[in-house]
Amino acid sequence: MKKIIFLCFCALLASCSSDEELQDISTNNEELANMINDYELVLKGYSLDELKKEKDESTPTTQEETDAEPWLIDALEKASEETKTSNFGKVRSEAKAYTSIAKIAGVFKINSCGSYREFVYHMDCEDGGDTKAIGDIGATYVDGNGNVTFHFCLVPVGNYEGGALLLHNYTWTPEEGDVDVVLRHHDNEDHNNKNHIVNNGGLTSTGISRFDKNTEFYWRFSNNPTYTLTGFGVLSKPEQGPVLPHQLFIDDENGKNANTATLWMHRAKKNTGGLPPIGTTTSRKLNTGENYRGAMIVDRNTIYNIKIF
Repeated sequence: MKKIIFLCFCALLASCSSDEELQDISTNNEELANMINDYELVLKGYSLDELKKEKDESTPTTQEETDAEPWLIDALEKASEETKTSNFGKVRSEAKAYTSIAKIAGVFKINSCGSYREFVYHMDCEDGGDTKAIGDIGATYVDGNGNVTFHFCLVPVGNYEGGALLLHNYTWTPEEGDVDVVLRHHDNEDHNNKNHIVNNGGLTSTGISRFDKNTEFYWRFSNNPTYTLTGFGVLSKPEQGPVLPHQLFIDDENGKNANTATLWMHRAKKNTGGLPPIGTTTSRKLNTGENYRGAMIVDRNTIYNIKIF
């Protein structure tokens, strides 16, 4: 039965990709996001009564934390890949931000973005969960219902001293030097999810990062940092000493949690004869509970450590 549902879903995506009459990008993206969300909820086994239940963000949750089965995670990853190759995904990926060659990343806004534009995203976390901020995390905040509103400043992609959020169709080149890219898939609140972009900062596409009923953050880390952005924040290990960390704890979905994290390690090797450097790429899944560079801990929930410059 589960395989039949998945095949039907793929067929539906294929039919959408062949429909040349679809012109409204924002409507298409919203419809596709709802389609994927419905598919996920069906696979997770929610009843109609559970889905119709009124949203309650104020009552502390008593739902047990459970992990999604491997087949469910695989199915959702395949569905995500299908959307990237469908017409919907193609429209999103070919739309350029600012200019046709803009390479944009998001760094955490602290007080002001200055001359840079601002991108704001509201993440609907586990209803009645334990999402919280520890210490100063700048303009990003956790509201009274335990949801997160992220405030990013849109800057050119560069080799910064920590993780910056990729908001364009990033492709690594060996000339950049050694770079790690981490995809963190957040399984956000399942019930009546309210994820939404508050301010797109002028972007017509968010590139490889996705902001639907679940969230996919692609974070770029350079092994050879050469730029420091004063007055902004990036993901990095906490500073040593008797000071509070700048930390964001995100309580992701409790029921059949499908959080995943994937690491791509891009490595550049010097060439001979004045030729461009040679590049290699390897990848792996981050382990459950793994602490990556001290910048993030990936588990059923997520911890981001923010370094402010």
